[in-house]
Amino acid sequence: MSNYKSIGSIIRREQNRLWRTNPGLSLQCLWERAAGQEIAASTEVRAFHDGVMTVSCQSGGWACELKLAATELTARLNALGPPEKVREIRFVHQVRGIGKSRK
Repeated sequence: MSNYKSIGSIIRREQNRLWRTNPGLSLQCLWERAAGQEIAASTEVRAFHDGVMTVSCQSGGWACELKLAATELTARLNALGPPEKVREIRFVHQVRGIGKSRK
């Protein structure tokens, strides 16, 4: 059982290291889990600063729709346990790089 505890502590340490070096990458993984496949395929985490996560959307319609669900999405995201609490999600319409094939 101690091996499992060691593995768990290593995973937590590496998650925290990744969060400190690139919170956007960590949030993208959590975002996909919190938002679901359809939304994640049309959006991309662009920035995280002072508890505010900026997500670019494939269209203005997606940005408007997701703004209406921002409170629920923030709660889902925080329930997944990011090292730093997300207090707000801002949705913007930026097409660059969104909609690429994800595996």
